[in-house]
Amino acid sequence: MRVGIDLVEHQDMEGRDARFIKRILTETEFNYFNQITNKKRRTEYLSSRFACKEAIFKCYQKGLAFKDITIVNEENGAPYALIYNKKVELQISLSHTDKYSVAIAILPSSDDD
Repeated sequence: MRVGIDLVEHQDMEGRDARFIKRILTETEFNYFNQITNKKRRTEYLSSRFACKEAIFKCYQKGLAFKDITIVNEENGAPYALIYNKKVELQISLSHTDKYSVAIAILPSSDDD
């Protein structure tokens, strides 16, 4: 089993330009991001996706890029990860406060376990 966690300060994501955002978010995520009209919610969304992808990188330890991972939500709001457009057994959880977003990823097994 592998566990990854990451914490992002919202102020680090505020005012990021479109080039940075497009490097982090997949097309699906970017389209959703553009529908968010509230500035605070946009920052939370970007921060939580960035934190989650960093946590996933820590689980896999190699071979992934930001665009390889899409974080989407079930109908009930629960997030899950698609890697290369496949739902994986990876478990993720996202949370945020006014100033921070945190994400944890748990990979039940890996090739080197």
